[in-house]
Amino acid sequence: MTMFARKRRGSSLLLGGASLAALLGAAQGAGAQSFTPLPEISIGPAPAAPKKKPEPGVIGSESVSSTAYAADARGLDLASGGGGSNPIRGISWLPSVDAPAIDPYGLANLPGGNKGIRIRGEVSQHGNSIGTVEGLPLSGINPGPGVTWLIDNENLSKIVLRQGPMPSDVNSYFTVGGNFDSRLRWPAEKFGGEISQSVGSFSFLRTFARIDSGEILNGTTKLFVSGSFTDADKWRGSGKDPQGKSGFAVGVDTKPVDGLEAKFFVAESSFDQHSYQGLNYQQASNLGAFRRYDFAAYPGPTTASQINYYGYNLQHFDSWTAFGDIAIEVDKTTRFVFKPYYFREDGYYLDGQNNGRIRKWIIDHDMWGVVSELQTRVLDTDAKLGFWHGVQNPPGPPTAWEVFAPNAGGGLINPSWAILGKQTAPHVFDSAYGIASRDFGPLHVEAGARYIWERMAGIDAYNSTGIGDVPYDTALALSSGVIANRSVKPFTIGTFLPFGALTYRLTDDLLLKFSGGGGYGGPGYDAWPVFQQNSATFLAKGITADQFWHSMKPETSTQLDLGLRWSFDGAYGSGYVEPTIYYSRNHNKLVSYDPGIGTQYGANVGESQNYGAQAVVHYSPLETVSLFASLGYQRAEFVEDLPLLPGASAANYWSTRVKGKQLPDVPYFISTIGGDLRIEQFTITPILHIVGSRAGDTSGYQPLAGYSTFDLTVKYEHKIDWGTITASVTCMNMFDTAYIGQISSGYYQQTSANGIYYPGAPRTVLAKVGFKF
Repeated sequence: MTMFARKRRGSSLLLGGASLAALLGAAQGAGAQSFTPLPEISIGPAPAAPKKKPEPGVIGSESVSSTAYAADARGLDLASGGGGSNPIRGISWLPSVDAPAIDPYGLANLPGGNKGIRIRGEVSQHGNSIGTVEGLPLSGINPGPGVTWLIDNENLSKIVLRQGPMPSDVNSYFTVGGNFDSRLRWPAEKFGGEISQSVGSFSFLRTFARIDSGEILNGTTKLFVSGSFTDADKWRGSGKDPQGKSGFAVGVDTKPVDGLEAKFFVAESSFDQHSYQGLNYQQASNLGAFRRYDFAAYPGPTTASQINYYGYNLQHFDSWTAFGDIAIEVDKTTRFVFKPYYFREDGYYLDGQNNGRIRKWIIDHDMWGVVSELQTRVLDTDAKLGFWHGVQNPPGPPTAWEVFAPNAGGGLINPSWAILGKQTAPHVFDSAYGIASRDFGPLHVEAGARYIWERMAGIDAYNSTGIGDVPYDTALALSSGVIANRSVKPFTIGTFLPFGALTYRLTDDLLLKFSGGGGYGGPGYDAWPVFQQNSATFLAKGITADQFWHSMKPETSTQLDLGLRWSFDGAYGSGYVEPTIYYSRNHNKLVSYDPGIGTQYGANVGESQNYGAQAVVHYSPLETVSLFASLGYQRAEFVEDLPLLPGASAANYWSTRVKGKQLPDVPYFISTIGGDLRIEQFTITPILHIVGSRAGDTSGYQPLAGYSTFDLTVKYEHKIDWGTITASVTCMNMFDTAYIGQISSGYYQQTSANGIYYPGAPRTVLAKVGFKF
C-alpha cells in the first residue's frame, strides 16, 4: 500500500526557486525608497461603539454589544505559526482561548472531533463546529479536517471571535463555546498581486501567489485567483506534516446593475499527512525521555509493534467549497440577502487500534444550505429577520469503518467491516431568528431571539459478515440486509435562545457593556458508533440502538457578560483597557463515562458552570512602540455528580463523584503579552504566551504543570517603484520549552492505540520573503 497518492515536492521546489529568483531580481534593481510603517499587530477586541479617535491595531466587528475580539491578517499569520492556514491557531492569542500547537506550523489535524480549541474552558465539539466563514457554517459537525485548512491566511482580512452571549444572527452550529468567523479578503479595486516563499525547520516549504484583477467590465466586477503549496516533515517521528498540501481559491465581487451586489468564492485543497501519536500520562510526565516519541519507522515483527507503524497512521483528504453572498437593495433602508453554500470532502483516516487491527475510517460526504435575511431600518431601529437551513450527510457519526490486520511488510490483510451503515435521512439544522437594535442617546439597546430545530439523521446498520475489501457502495450491495435493533430513526429536537444587550457610554472614553443570552451545544452523536461497537452489551440490558439514539439532547446554557472599556490618549501615550467578567450555567453537558452499563460513552447528563475574568490591553507609549496583553482567569466545574444506573459498581460510583471539580484540560490562567518595536524599516515583535496548570482527567489525578513559550519575529519591509519587498525571520518557542500542548479525549481515542497527551512544538525557525505590487 502506497503512503499517499500524490507526490508534489519537485514541483514545489521549482515554483519556490522561480519565486526566489524573481524576488532577488527585484531586490537587485531596487533603490532606497521611503518606508511605509507596518500595520500594527491586531489581536484586540472589535470596537464596541464609535470612538473619538481611530485606534491602530483594533479591528471592528458587526456587533456593538457582545463580547467580541479580532485578529487581523498579520496577527493571524503570527499566531498560526506561518503554516498558511488554520483559524483555530490564528485566534490562540485572544483572551481565554487555549489552542496549543502540536506542530510548529499549525498544520497537524488530529483525527476525530477534537480539533484542539477551548474558549473559556469549553471545548469545540464534533469538529470545527463553532467556526464560520463569512457567517456561513460550511463544514459543521465533521470528524475530518473540514474548512480548517482549506482557506489560505493571505485570503483572509481578519477573524472575529465572539464569546459569551451570542447575537441571534450568528449561524454557528454550536455557541456554548463561542464562535469565530473568518472574513475574506475580497478582490481589490486596483490590479495587483503578491508572491511569497517560506522555508523553515523540519524541511518546511511553502509558496503562495495571488493576482487581483482590479475593476473590470466597466468597473462592475473584480476578481482574484490564488494558489499555494505546502510541504514539511513531522517534527517528531517519521512522515510528513503535510505532504504536498496544495490548493487554489477564486473570489468574485460584482455589481452588474444598481441595487444588486453578488460575491462568490470557491476554494479547493488536498490534505495528506501522517498523524502524530499521543502519549499516555506516564509518558507525558517524563518528557525528557518521551518528548519526541512517536509512531515507529518500521512495522516490526509483532502485532503490537505493527499497529504503531507510522504508515498505518495517516490521513488523506480532498475538499472544496463554494458559496455566494447576494444582496438585493429594495430601497436605501431595506435589502434582501441570500447566502447559499456547499462543501464537499472525500478521504479517510488510517489508525492502529488496541485490538491489533488497522481501522480505515472512510469520510465521503457533503454539506449544503442557505442563509436568507431581510435587513431594514424602521423608526430609527435596525432590524434583521433571517432563516438558516443546513443539511449535512454523515459522518459524523461514522457509517463506514473498514478494518484490516497488519503485517511485517507494512501491508493490509484480512479485511472486514467494523461499522457498515447507510443514511436514511440527513442531519438537518433549521434556525429562524430576529434581532433589532436602537440608540437612546448614550444607551444602545439590542435584543433578539433564535429558535433551532435539529433533526437527527436516520441510519440503517447493515450486516457486514463475510464482506471483504470492496468499495463502500459494493459492501452495502453485498450485505445480507439491515439489522433492525442496531438501526436508528430520525427525530427532531428544538431550543429557544434569547439574546439581549445594553451598551452605555458613560463618557467619551468610558463604555459599559452588559449582555445575556442562551447558548446551544452538541448532543452525544457518538451514541451511534459506541452502540455498533458494543451492541451485545446494550442489547443485554434491553436497550436498542434507536432507544439509545433517542436519548440524545442538546447542551444548553445561560450566559452573562459584564464589560468595561476605557480608552485614553495623552502625553504618556494612547491605548485602551477592556476587562470583562462572565458567568455561564450549563445543562446537559456532554460527558463521556460509564454509568454502569459496562462501556464508556458520551451522554448529555452533565451539569456545570463557568465563571471568570478576562481583559485585553493595548498601549502605545511612542509612535514606534505598540504593546498588548490578553489575560484570562477561568473556572469550568461540575456542579452536580454524574448519574448512575442501579447496580453500578463501586468503581463507577467513585468515578462519577465530580461535583466541584474542574473540567479536564482547562487551565486556570492563560495570557499572552507582546508588542511591536519599529526601527526604521525593521519591526521586532516578541510574544510571550503563558498557560497555567490543569489536569488531563476529571478526577484531577493526572495534573500537568503550567508552561510558557517565547516567540520572536524580525521583519524588514522595503518599498520600490513598482512594489514592496518584505523579509522576515521568526523563532518560535525560542527557549525550546518542553510541555504538553493539546489533550484530546474525544470518542475517537476511545478505541485508538494513541494516547491523549500531545507534546507541544519545539524550537522552530521560519524565514519568509515576499513581493507585493
